[in-house]
Amino acid sequence: MAEIKFLLGTEEGEKQNYLEAEKKRLRQLHPDLEIITFFAFDTDAGDLEEALFSSSLFSAYSLVIIKHYEEAAKDSPINKVIMKFISSGSETASLIVISNQTNYSLPSAISKALKKDQMIVFWEMFENQKQDWIRSFFRKEGWTVTNDAIRYILDMIENNTSEMKDCCSQLALYFNLSQRQDRRIDIDDISAFLSHTKNEDAFSLFAVIAKAELEKALSCLHKIMTSDARAYMSLVPVLLRQFRLLESYMTLLQTESEDKAFENASALTSGAPARGIRSVRDKQTFRTAKSHYTPDQVSAVICYLDEMDIRVRSAGTDDVMLTLELMLYTIIVNKGKESPVRLERELFDNAFSYRNRN
Repeated sequence: MAEIKFLLGTEEGEKQNYLEAEKKRLRQLHPDLEIITFFAFDTDAGDLEEALFSSSLFSAYSLVIIKHYEEAAKDSPINKVIMKFISSGSETASLIVISNQTNYSLPSAISKALKKDQMIVFWEMFENQKQDWIRSFFRKEGWTVTNDAIRYILDMIENNTSEMKDCCSQLALYFNLSQRQDRRIDIDDISAFLSHTKNEDAFSLFAVIAKAELEKALSCLHKIMTSDARAYMSLVPVLLRQFRLLESYMTLLQTESEDKAFENASALTSGAPARGIRSVRDKQTFRTAKSHYTPDQVSAVICYLDEMDIRVRSAGTDDVMLTLELMLYTIIVNKGKESPVRLERELFDNAFSYRNRN
């Protein structure tokens, strides 16, 4: 049987720990390992099949990761590819599928085909358990932490216990090295620090775009592309999904309360529709975006991103980064209205490009 794991449940931190351990294990076995990441709501079955079954020019072994599997419809064509892989006995690829739901939500055919040890469920801590964990951690380090600071940490890192542990460890190290006499940590002590501890992806890029901060968006883009050269394949679909959610949220606000608008916001994707804006951090991101983009500008950005998806995918290797940089400029500065390419090239060559800064 092929090597496949479904990482399920709401505890994202432990899932990330498991994923990183698997990457490390596979790199030890296959030093030229190629890692290919898909998002389930925008995955073409043909592309997934090619990644799993076709020989790579760059590596003899591939790790294929499917994220946000909960947003794939049960009749999605990618499930046929997954079933084919389960029974293939492949020795040239591993597949890891990540979902925030449990095995009860899997298509029955896949659930029956998997062995018990191929489905791992990671359960989230209760909120009071997380608060007690953080308070206890700092107490052992000789610090007290205010309730507001604890809530701020939890708002920033969601339900991710690995981020919680990493963040608290780094904070404790930082404050221990500072040799402060006051052994008390409040919200002001951590607000700037936390912003530098997150992994960057298409969703964190949208959070920066929501603030309309071009240089930070460019920096975020380069971190993403440095960690995964193929990340550009999923950037535009995720940004398009988020702007469609933003458009829905802003439209609903005209007739509903903010809570209802967050709950009922939706966005069409190539897979199952995205529904709801739930986390504290995501809600703040969409509030911020609303203050920087008008409804007409959001509509313009959506139309622009619809066109950019094909452009980015078809861009040559040497042009991908410039294409993405110009895309960010058009979204953040021009709010979806394209400038002449010559003008944008001049702007980036003279002022904005980060290509030669890293």
